[in-house]
Amino acid sequence: MVTLSTQTLVAICDAVESHLGDATGIARSQSYDELTEGMNTTPTLAVYPQSGATVYQHTFRQGVRITHATIHIDIIAKQRADLKGDMAVLVPLIDAVQTEIEKEREAYLFGLDGVQWGDWRWERVVFVMAGIEYIGARFFMDLTVY
Repeated sequence: MVTLSTQTLVAICDAVESHLGDATGIARSQSYDELTEGMNTTPTLAVYPQSGATVYQHTFRQGVRITHATIHIDIIAKQRADLKGDMAVLVPLIDAVQTEIEKEREAYLFGLDGVQWGDWRWERVVFVMAGIEYIGARFFMDLTVY
């Protein structure tokens, strides 16, 4: 069995959070091990793993392990107030994250050896934390680790 990459979810989440947090100018960013139940600072970007699967492919009498992972990137824009004001804050943040994701055309995602893009999408979300509603968006990144 050949395993080409040793990248972990820890490394992937930290790299995505570090890059997007810095590049987008979002006030606060958190990786999986920094998440909090409450929201003291908005906007906030949070990155964590959601799901994954491993498949083994056999070619030329050699096995290769390929891991798929779905990473969530949450943007918590602001506490809900009125739709017009909420969207005025949220949409530029979505654009900022989307722009940075589109820039990632390197051989490997955010410079991580063996990590490549699959598909990604986003949707608008109302997050509820400690009984308080926040307008935001969730990006779904499907990655492949070779």
